[in-house]
Amino acid sequence: MKAWAVKRLSDVAEVFDGPHATPKTVDAGPVFLGIGALQEGAINLEETRHVTAKDFVRWTRRVKPQANDVVFSYETKLGQAAIIPDGLECCLGRRMGLVRFDENHVVPRFFLYQYLSPAYLDFLGSRTIRGATVDRISIKEFPSFPIAMPPLPEQRRIVGILDEAFDGIATAKA
Repeated sequence: MKAWAVKRLSDVAEVFDGPHATPKTVDAGPVFLGIGALQEGAINLEETRHVTAKDFVRWTRRVKPQANDVVFSYETKLGQAAIIPDGLECCLGRRMGLVRFDENHVVPRFFLYQYLSPAYLDFLGSRTIRGATVDRISIKEFPSFPIAMPPLPEQRRIVGILDEAFDGIATAKA
């Protein structure tokens, strides 16, 4: 079996952070994706607010989330992440980061599962900056964080197994 390579995120992805403020929110419009919406590897749309079309342009100036981007919290709610699904028009909220992978090297869902794993959460804990009011990980250092990278076929195989297992758990819970 071929050994897995370990690379820095910046070798296989771009990392962005969201705006450092909060817009006025409204009842309808593009989704304002706050950290409260990240729940156990998924986005809970019931925990989102909205922005006007005008504000959406402003709030996506730095980065406009697209399908298969991995979003994560780098402050307060550490260890939470999710994948942007097809068709979700959203902008990042405060304390949110985004990883956009070169899919010739990384299956985004593979990274999501790696990020949510106990080993990676322990790593994040070791890189956590303890604050007086909130804990955080450095968004500037995040691109240097490691990613284990088996060959793409192995990443796809692992994602298939984990997707099936988690779908089974969700069915059992329902």
